[in-house]
Amino acid sequence: MNQSPADLVDERSLDAAVISKVWPQFRDVELAGTRRLKGRSHRVYECTDVRGGAVVARLSTPQRARFNIEASLVQRCRDAGIPAPAIRYVGSEDVVDGAVSIMVQDRVMGETLREHARRVGPEGASGAVRQAGEVLARIHQLNTTGFGSVDASLHGTDTKFGDWFIDGLERKLDDARRIEPACDRVLDRAMALMHTHRSMLDDCSPSLLHGDFSPDNVIVESGSIAAVIDWEAAKSGPPEMDIGWWDCFFDSPLTQASELISGYERRSKFDPERLATLRHLAVLRIMIGHFSWTLSVGDPEGIKQAAERIVLEVDTAHAWGGA
Repeated sequence: MNQSPADLVDERSLDAAVISKVWPQFRDVELAGTRRLKGRSHRVYECTDVRGGAVVARLSTPQRARFNIEASLVQRCRDAGIPAPAIRYVGSEDVVDGAVSIMVQDRVMGETLREHARRVGPEGASGAVRQAGEVLARIHQLNTTGFGSVDASLHGTDTKFGDWFIDGLERKLDDARRIEPACDRVLDRAMALMHTHRSMLDDCSPSLLHGDFSPDNVIVESGSIAAVIDWEAAKSGPPEMDIGWWDCFFDSPLTQASELISGYERRSKFDPERLATLRHLAVLRIMIGHFSWTLSVGDPEGIKQAAERIVLEVDTAHAWGGA
């Protein structure tokens, strides 16, 4: 649902009041101002102090926030030498109509990998994309238990990967059938492919996944990876899930998945056939879930694109080992 300009102004005023209230708990310099940044899941602000220092504050309803879990796993990553912004504050504040959760982290200098690639071109960006692959491999080397969304101890919700990957998709599958009844047959074919590979899915070993590893969430400074940001979707599963996410949404001449994999292989080796199958199954799962997400943000064109991508994947299953 779109908000009116008045609603947005009021929301920003309330957010600014929350930020001002918690500011002294992590900063001993006066707050100078806030600036709204883009954010898909949360309300995001750059906050600057009178000396020019900056942090990023993310706010959300408690029902949608996993800030305590995110802060815990980000610290684990930092302890392992993985570049991620330091978390300065996590808490919850009462507001007029309920409560708001807030997390404050250091503002990392640099530009997103997407911005970097647009500025320097494909050849100039290839090194940074390969570095991103190396960092991704390091993330995947952190141990987890179980599969699916993780808690603060990096334990997933399900015992087997197939339980989360297939059975956990049931609600989103029902949503997809309701949103686009004409897709029933192709959705049946997609689910049949997943069930065909259930034994392979259940044979997967868990590792930490970023869950939204993309050119928008990798920060580049002076040609090197400075940080990986936005860990809210972190989960436990096989590494091909993160690679499939990049391949599904962000593979382009500027940020090629092949370059990402090339960098990844500098630090971690895997079976290419297994990778290919899991990458494509991940695309199917992501796109089935994409039906309800695109509807929630008012993007009917996204529903069409999701359906077309599922058709492409099932029609070419013989080429990637799906049939």
